[in-house]
Amino acid sequence: MIFRIQSYLQFLWHSKNEHGVHSPFVFLLLTQGLYNKKLRLTANDLSNQNERVSKKQQLLYKIIRYFEPKSILTIGANPFEKEIIALGNPKATIDIEIDFAIYHCIYINSQQFPFITNERIEQLLNTTENDSFWIVENIHANAGAEALWQTLKQNPKVTVTIDTYHFGLVFFRKEQVKEHFILRA
Repeated sequence: MIFRIQSYLQFLWHSKNEHGVHSPFVFLLLTQGLYNKKLRLTANDLSNQNERVSKKQQLLYKIIRYFEPKSILTIGANPFEKEIIALGNPKATIDIEIDFAIYHCIYINSQQFPFITNERIEQLLNTTENDSFWIVENIHANAGAEALWQTLKQNPKVTVTIDTYHFGLVFFRKEQVKEHFILRA
C-alpha cells in the first residue's frame, strides 16, 4: 500500500495537463479525447446497470473512442473491461489470442505482467504497425509493474509513451521523436 501511495504522489508531482504538452499528437489526444466531457460511459450503457463506472473505466472508454481501433487484442482483460472496450468501438474486431494479424490496439491487463517476457514483448511488437498502440493497465501497481513499464519505454520501436497513472499508453509513431509524457487525465 505504501508503494502505491508513493507512486501516486510521484505521479502527481511530475504530471502535466494540456498546457504543459508541446506535442500536437498528445495535445489533441488530451483535449479532444481524454478531457472531452461529451464522451461519457454511463451505467445505462452497461449490461449490468447496477455497476458503477469508475474514473479508470471512463478513461479506458475514452481512449478506445478517441482512436477507434479496427482490431483489438485483449490480454487478460476481465469481462467488464472487454465490455467497456466493445462499447468504446462497437465496430472493432476483438481477439483474446494472437493470430499473428496486425492489431491497432493491444490491451494488457496487469494480472498478465508476470507472463510478459522480452520474447512476449517482441511477439506483440510483430503484430503492430505505425498507428498501433498499446494500453497497459495499472502500470504503478507494484515494483514489477513499474519495471515492465520502464522496459516498454526503453524499447527502440517505441516512440511515444503516456503515463496516465491508471494506464500506460505506448505508441510506435515513426514520424515522432521518442518522448515520454506523464499526464493527468
